[in-house]
Amino acid sequence: MILKKTEVLSSVTHDLPALSFSVHGDTLSNVQEFTYLDNILSDSCSLDSEVEHRIEAASSAFGRLTKRVFLNHNLVILTKVTVYTAVCVSVMLYGSEAWTLYRRHIKALEAFHIRSLQSILGIR
Repeated sequence: MILKKTEVLSSVTHDLPALSFSVHGDTLSNVQEFTYLDNILSDSCSLDSEVEHRIEAASSAFGRLTKRVFLNHNLVILTKVTVYTAVCVSVMLYGSEAWTLYRRHIKALEAFHIRSLQSILGIR
C-alpha cells in the first residue's frame, strides 16, 4: 500500500540512464516532479511549476473570498486589502524564502498581485 505513494525523483544528467529502485520486488516509479508538503519539486530544479502552482492557489483563495469580502460594499477598502494580504499573498508566497527567482517568475507574481488589487479597488 505504501509503495503506491512512493516515487523516485533523481536529478542525474540526461546522458546517464535512469536508475531503477525496487522494494520487496516492486519497482518504484521514476518521476520528473512531485509534490511534497504542497511544494512542487522537479528534477531540473526549475521553479516554473512551483510559481504557477502558487499563483493558482492564491487565485483560488481570491475567488473564494470575492463575493463575501471583496465585493462586499459594507467593508472598507483597508479591510479588504488586509484580508487579501493575510490570505492571498501568504498563500502565493508560501515557501518563497527558499526560492531563487528569475525575472519571469517575479513578473508573473507581480501580475497576479496587480490584477487582484485592481479587482479589489474596482479599477479596470
